Amino acid sequence: MPKGDTLTFNPAQVFNSYDPVPASGIERAAEIMRSGRMFRYSVGRDASEAALLERDIAAYVGVRYALGVSSCSSALLLSLVALGVEPGDKVLLPGFTFTAVPSAVVISRAVPVFVECTRDYRMDVDDFRRKITSDTKVLLLSHMRGHLSDMDAIVELCNKHGVAMVEDAAHALGERWRGKQAGSFGKTGCFSFQSNKIANGGEGGMLVTDEEELMAKAIVLSGAYEGNRRKHFISSPLLDTYGHQLPLHNVRMTNLTAAIVRPQIPLIAEKAKRYRKMYSYLERALTAGNRIAFPQGHPHEERIPDSIQFRIEGFTPDQMRAFIKKVNEAGVPIVAFGVGDDNARHFDNWKYVGERPNLPQTREALANACDMRLSSNLEEKHLAYLVEVIRDAVRQVGVQ
Repeated sequence: MPKGDTLTFNPAQVFNSYDPVPASGIERAAEIMRSGRMFRYSVGRDASEAALLERDIAAYVGVRYALGVSSCSSALLLSLVALGVEPGDKVLLPGFTFTAVPSAVVISRAVPVFVECTRDYRMDVDDFRRKITSDTKVLLLSHMRGHLSDMDAIVELCNKHGVAMVEDAAHALGERWRGKQAGSFGKTGCFSFQSNKIANGGEGGMLVTDEEELMAKAIVLSGAYEGNRRKHFISSPLLDTYGHQLPLHNVRMTNLTAAIVRPQIPLIAEKAKRYRKMYSYLERALTAGNRIAFPQGHPHEERIPDSIQFRIEGFTPDQMRAFIKKVNEAGVPIVAFGVGDDNARHFDNWKYVGERPNLPQTREALANACDMRLSSNLEEKHLAYLVEVIRDAVRQVGVQ
């Protein structure tokens, strides 16, 4: 593989690239900026890009209602409030997730109870079963990096114990379990349009649900005041019922964000094909040796692997640091979950949750785990370079 002066591309630029906004989204965003009507309620429902995106997402996910908000984090928080989570309530969540997920619980003044994760980055169903009590109100299930947990068992347990499930599907838009869309299993599902996700809106999020009351509450909570409550694709007297009963958080999505995201939704299926082809290539090439292990897939899940995670078996923390340093110097932006004190995805760094969670199984799963986002436009020469850099670094560090 060519290196140095013979390399035909800039690795740091290629591997840190983001998917561009389609031309139609750019033009529509420009029209909105020229009109000045970026506020979602400055136009009627049928002319509001935010409302139209809500309609499109509801149809895409297969649910009755959707609400555009400023971020997936906002959608998580609104979900907890709409479900009636109160100070002191117990909320279960996986120990492997992004810091925004436990943050939503803490901001709600509820009590986060962490569940172990497996070596394949999924919530451990047995530990979930052990930790359900009569005080458990909500499961905030994170489909971290798009790895779907055993949804059959989880739904059954939630129904049996009367636990409301909120799905953090930030990384799972377009993914399916037994053909059913991720985000449509719980009381609510929450998606992200931050630039690292399958649809790039810069920022933005979406809350989806089949329940009229939850959607009415979420619309009011998001900042729909006065007649604006009726500028959504939902007709419900509950909008006025809750209009003066609930506080407003003002976490609305703008028409500008929605215009950027809308034309990307029909592109997800084609992106998914490219990502699966890339992932297959990388998994096959990187696991050819005996050091690198990819997570085991589940036969019922249909993932869109827009990132890779893998373990380097037997490496010490010092070796992991040395490995990360070598690949980063080659322009490959891989990070390690288990080393360093600034990774927002490791529970040791969530000081705001109080006492450090006791999660030995999750700690072991993350100890040698690496993570890297993939751009959807990577070519085979980029993937070949990525494989060579990773395998060379593993070999060099492994003999030290």
